[in-house]
Amino acid sequence: MTTSTRPQSIAIERAAGAMVITWLDGHRSEFSLAWLRANCPCATCREERRAAVLAADPLRLTATPPPSTEVVDAEFVGNYAIRFTWGDGHIAGIYPFSALRAACPCAQCNPDGAPPLVID
Repeated sequence: MTTSTRPQSIAIERAAGAMVITWLDGHRSEFSLAWLRANCPCATCREERRAAVLAADPLRLTATPPPSTEVVDAEFVGNYAIRFTWGDGHIAGIYPFSALRAACPCAQCNPDGAPPLVID
């Protein structure tokens, strides 16, 4: 892991709905908690996203509520990733630091303004 993919500090700013990572190389990345939850890398969430794209129907109503974006807890997975416990109890997604750095939404890293879906 290079200094560009190793966090120096990580802050969950619940009131702002964001996670802020300061990397060892000094770069700062701010991720929306809603974006992180929507891009959960676990197998179940990835499959649900793929199925939704395949069955896209603008008139379809969904009865299920959207996933919670409230972070109850966060923990390191080894020295390579972070895992969240979301307000709805979901805990399966492991977010590698290398993938988070690659998806940094700042203007310097993503001048187009839209980072790719994170971890697939």
